[in-house]
Amino acid sequence: MSSETNNTILVTGATGFLGKVVVEELLRLGEKHSTNQVILLLRKKYPLDAQARFEQHLAPSPCFASLSKDWKRSILVIEGDLSSPNCGLQACQYKLVCQTITHIIHTAACIKFDSTVPEAISSNIDSSCHILALAKNCDNLQRLVITSTAYVTPPQQGPIYESLVDLPSPASQIASELRNGVLGKEEAIAATGHPNIYSLSKCLAEHLICETRGSLPVTIVRPSIICAAIQNPSPGWIDSRAAFGGLVLGFGTGSLRVIDGRPETKLDIVPVDLVANCLIYETFRRDIQSLDRRNIYWPQGPILDLYQLFHHYIPSRVYATVNRIKGNEIGERQAMKTWKVVRGMNTVFKPYTNYTHDFRPEGPSADFDPAKYMHVICQGVHTNLMQSKL
Repeated sequence: MSSETNNTILVTGATGFLGKVVVEELLRLGEKHSTNQVILLLRKKYPLDAQARFEQHLAPSPCFASLSKDWKRSILVIEGDLSSPNCGLQACQYKLVCQTITHIIHTAACIKFDSTVPEAISSNIDSSCHILALAKNCDNLQRLVITSTAYVTPPQQGPIYESLVDLPSPASQIASELRNGVLGKEEAIAATGHPNIYSLSKCLAEHLICETRGSLPVTIVRPSIICAAIQNPSPGWIDSRAAFGGLVLGFGTGSLRVIDGRPETKLDIVPVDLVANCLIYETFRRDIQSLDRRNIYWPQGPILDLYQLFHHYIPSRVYATVNRIKGNEIGERQAMKTWKVVRGMNTVFKPYTNYTHDFRPEGPSADFDPAKYMHVICQGVHTNLMQSKL
């Protein structure tokens, strides 16, 4: 979309896997979208302030390798904290943002399935509400785009459409009771049908956004499980061991040999660059390709627990015992750490590998071969993650 004025886009979550690709895409297609500047809201992380985090952990990423050498000139880093009122911005920064921002892309989130209640509320609910409040004060804002998840709908029989999910109580009440400890995590998960606090917190955030947005132009994008790029910044690029990338890495290193899943289950995987394209196209009011399903099958039988025992627990325990006898405490700890990580993978992924979510996006399907994409993922994990430790 062409524009007579220069656009200034605020991006949150830029240090994350998806956030990096969004920033790269905005800069690479800057002229197409009349992008004047991309503002990154980063929090400090001791001992680094926001600018230092950008210079040390974001700018050197291979994600930006194909951009022009002066790409950082289009970036402005501001220090804030989305979990705090006014997004943790100083008064002068807040004023600057409100006066200059034309679009906001919110990708910051806590994507851990097993996070604590305070962490999930702070990162997924409070951050969305605070960015919405900031957006309402932006004089020239054209659109706020918020990243959610396709799994805001609990497992159910039948199609899942692009609509808000019914809750047993108002979202504000559930969030308040979780925050105050009146409602426990497991109790809330059981009452709402969600498999974990991550999807529940995202669901609550969606409700609160829709209830309080007023006339503000807001779009919520619901990707499924995000994995390696299919094209940009390069085929197979991935820098995150979260979600599906971690499973592939586990298989590649031999640490993971058994998946808790059903053979007929279709696992919904989407390339990170397709999600970034969707976010950006929606930001500039373009028609977008929807995120269609990637069908990846995982073997499972009725004796999964025995497979877990013989392929994961016993080898780890034997290796740990041998190292203990040899006096190798580091090797012993590493063996048991690996077992805990592998066990954790099967625990948190169980709701997704045992149940097919029948998503029905309204737009057309993306057209590429799932088998070829699986090959791209494996190549990407080998190139970018195989040196990582589980």
